[in-house]
Amino acid sequence: MRIVRLIVMLAFLIAFTAMPVLADGIVDEIGANLMCQCGCTMVLSSCDCGTAEQMRSEIAGMIDKGQTKDDILNYYVGKYGEKVLAAPVAQGFNLSAYITPFAVIVLGAGAIALIARQWVIRTRSALAQPVLATSTTIASPDELRARLENELKAYE
Repeated sequence: MRIVRLIVMLAFLIAFTAMPVLADGIVDEIGANLMCQCGCTMVLSSCDCGTAEQMRSEIAGMIDKGQTKDDILNYYVGKYGEKVLAAPVAQGFNLSAYITPFAVIVLGAGAIALIARQWVIRTRSALAQPVLATSTTIASPDELRARLENELKAYE
């Protein structure tokens, strides 16, 4: 019986010491979705200013009252506007913030593929053309030596 009491007491001790840590984790999770409103342009969970501390304490109070993450985020959007959110809501014009980077990457890859294709086609067609000889007769070594000497004299 004594061991059971000891186990129950340890369980309560662990539970009550872990609860603030869990609450801080929830506050940080919500704070990661919000921007600090002091003007520092940092995410609330990583800012150390007084405004951030005040907002985190408000969030902790809302959590204690039983409000959900969405309720808290909607409260801050209503209070400060959408600028308080760390990422824009994926609706309407804000969808362009999510779609545009991928569209640019796809278009850029397509342009590179077309350019590379044209480059390969030009290279292959240049190699495929036969080299035309200027004369059909083969010069003798004496003719070639005389031609070389004439050209060297021109440079002296």
